[in-house]
Amino acid sequence: MRHAHLVLTVDAETRDRIEADLADETVEEWLLDAVERKLDRYAEYEYADDCGI
Repeated sequence: MRHAHLVLTVDAETRDRIEADLADETVEEWLLDAVERKLDRYAEYEYADDCGI
């Protein structure tokens, strides 16, 4: 698996919201989970040409 490094900048309010939602994970783990959930949602969609109008 190839790895890439990402730099993410968030405002202080967003950082505070993330930290408030942490359970037993790091901020990095929380962010990775959020990205994976977003990508999984896209994978659920079937893209079809539905232009039969």
